[in-house]
Amino acid sequence: MSILAEAMAHLVAAVDTSTDEQASPDAVSRWFEYPAYLFDRLDMEDRHRLASLFREAAMKEPEGPWRNALLEVPNGFGLDDDDEG
Repeated sequence: MSILAEAMAHLVAAVDTSTDEQASPDAVSRWFEYPAYLFDRLDMEDRHRLASLFREAAMKEPEGPWRNALLEVPNGFGLDDDDEG
């Protein structure tokens, strides 16, 4: 599971840090709509665990903008919110 979370975190960060010319905001919204829906359906414990896996992936990277982008992934999906989907 941690490898999948790491891959997802890097994909999301790459898309989030791309320019509008590289990935249109409308397309990005469509790409992340279904994963966000699925993540929202997780119970609170699993959401927090997934957020933790995303942060672990970020901490493997050197300090800097890329690590910071990875650290934002859980927030982008609302995984640390206390209300369940």
